[in-house]
Amino acid sequence: MRRRWGLAAFLCSLVVSPAARAQSEDVVASAPAADEPAPVQAIGYGALPGGLLAPSAQGLPKGSVAVATLGGFGWRSGLLAENHRFGRGIGTFAIGFAPHELVTVALSLDGRYDRHFGLPTSGDDGYVGDPRVLVRVAKPVGNLRVGGQLGVWIPGRDAPSLVASAISFDARALVSLPVGPGLLSVSAGFRVDNSSKSVVDADGNDNRHSLSFQDRVSLGVSEFHAVLAGAQLALPFGKAFLGLEANMDLFVGAGDTPMGSTEAHEATGPILRFGATAGYHVTPAVSVLAFVQGAKVPAVDAAELAANDLRLVPYEAMISGGVGLQARFGGSARRGTIRENAIRADVAVVETADLSGEIVDDTGKPVVGAKVEVKLANVTGTGVTDAQGVFVVERLPIGKTVGGVTTLDDTAAEIHVAVDGKKPATETLTLAKGANTAPKLTLEPLLPPGQLRGLVRSVVSGKPLAGAAITVEPGGAKVTANAEGKFEIDLPPGQYRITVSSPGLAAQKLDVTIDPNGVAIKNIELHK
Repeated sequence: MRRRWGLAAFLCSLVVSPAARAQSEDVVASAPAADEPAPVQAIGYGALPGGLLAPSAQGLPKGSVAVATLGGFGWRSGLLAENHRFGRGIGTFAIGFAPHELVTVALSLDGRYDRHFGLPTSGDDGYVGDPRVLVRVAKPVGNLRVGGQLGVWIPGRDAPSLVASAISFDARALVSLPVGPGLLSVSAGFRVDNSSKSVVDADGNDNRHSLSFQDRVSLGVSEFHAVLAGAQLALPFGKAFLGLEANMDLFVGAGDTPMGSTEAHEATGPILRFGATAGYHVTPAVSVLAFVQGAKVPAVDAAELAANDLRLVPYEAMISGGVGLQARFGGSARRGTIRENAIRADVAVVETADLSGEIVDDTGKPVVGAKVEVKLANVTGTGVTDAQGVFVVERLPIGKTVGGVTTLDDTAAEIHVAVDGKKPATETLTLAKGANTAPKLTLEPLLPPGQLRGLVRSVVSGKPLAGAAITVEPGGAKVTANAEGKFEIDLPPGQYRITVSSPGLAAQKLDVTIDPNGVAIKNIELHK
């Protein structure tokens, strides 16, 4: 029977039993009510935000303590022989603490008990426990969170003991980003794995050949370094949550050269894991969950068994599952649920509006190809009507949300529609966040233009006023009288007011009616 450093961790975890896995912290569309704390963030391995084995770029609230326990069972068959089977009891206890808003540290005590069946020495069962220390640094960068994590694994030879040369390290880069209603976290890194040195005895001799195959399978140590990668998608459903993840340990480098061997082992295939968690926030401080994980783990070569030269890698269960409990104490009185905090309070979120509408002619038929401008104080959006006369102008910025406070300060919209052969149309409305519908706009036919002609003279001298300025409203059209004081301008049919001015004389205003294909003539006399 093999008992390695960490037996106390295993027994402790069995006493506390079920644990925490799942999701991540951070990101919601709305904050909890001011007088009602939000549910505790879901935490994962090592009492840190993340999944079963896939970390996220999140941290605990400053000053808070998180506790997570796990209890479960795993199974594998056909590893050492066709009839070989082993069951694995799983127990974990972890505690995390955030001394700073950017830093979280954790201690995880991972224990397991393997029971082997189907081999002549089927009673050779064993307890194994592993203490691990984790340090995570993470901060917001725009809508993302980025960070890094350092893990220290401290395997021993017997319980209790410590083999300094067997201490192993892993470092990972972490990124978390909002994806729809949830949070996607990805990680990549490398493990410097010295754990196989824990099978070296006090005199420096390789002790693995004195162990049974069952013990070597259950050790969980590796003689290879590993490239690490993982991804987790955390999804909120009110007080419930769901986490989906995948991760990989890709073994690299040359393994040990055991006593009695002339060559080092070559790296075997990777470990691939796929897991899911589902949980529920029972109170704002406590959550429960269930988990399941499948693993594709390297097989054992028959030649290795014949030569009593089994490579040391973590031979995990093919399928495992269990239940967990997690809790958080202290820190912030309020904490967002899964969609608000990854977009941190110091990041401004632009609020936008979409506008659609329908343009028809005087007979009610759709107007195709009309150009639409939607003018706000700070931006102008454009669109074109389709075969049904419908236009859509998307993502007009109308305000922002900072620290959970939304300000909509650019919502007054002016719609201008123009197309050849029709009179332009204008409409105004106030926009709201999300989808908006404009009133249906009707474009009147454009009538044949008429003409305004005139003569500008001075009352004092009776002479024509060359250079007199004529302005037409609405529309703002302008014309200047020639050397004979005459002017002419083409205008669409309608009612106008003209303003005539010349230096040193009082301006004069007149109302004018322009008929289709007609000519309106005005004689204007200016005086002082």
